[in-house]
Amino acid sequence: MSMPLKLMIVTVALGLTTACATPPPPGAPPNYYATGGTLMGAAACAAIGHAIDPTGGALTGALGGALIGSTVGNQMDYQEQRIRRLRRQRGYDPGPPPGYYRRYGRPPAYYDAPPPY
Repeated sequence: MSMPLKLMIVTVALGLTTACATPPPPGAPPNYYATGGTLMGAAACAAIGHAIDPTGGALTGALGGALIGSTVGNQMDYQEQRIRRLRRQRGYDPGPPPGYYRRYGRPPAYYDAPPPY
């Protein structure tokens, strides 16, 4: 693999991960992540496909990237809508992050007891 291809793959991977880390702006459409994922996946994979095969790799890469990007974006949209729906309900508490108790153990029992004063 040539050095420019490696550099392009690393740049595209970093760009896609930073693009997915930002929350949607207020008033964004319900398919915010799916649209962005489709466009970014198509552009990134078209560039990679063209670098691998200049004759037809760009089209193949764009189609594959759009498919993968829209699928990932659709799942992110679904999760965002589910979180918003849960937050509207009363008493929603997301709790500690996954693996918290496995790493740090259960909280001490005196946290559950009333204060001594």
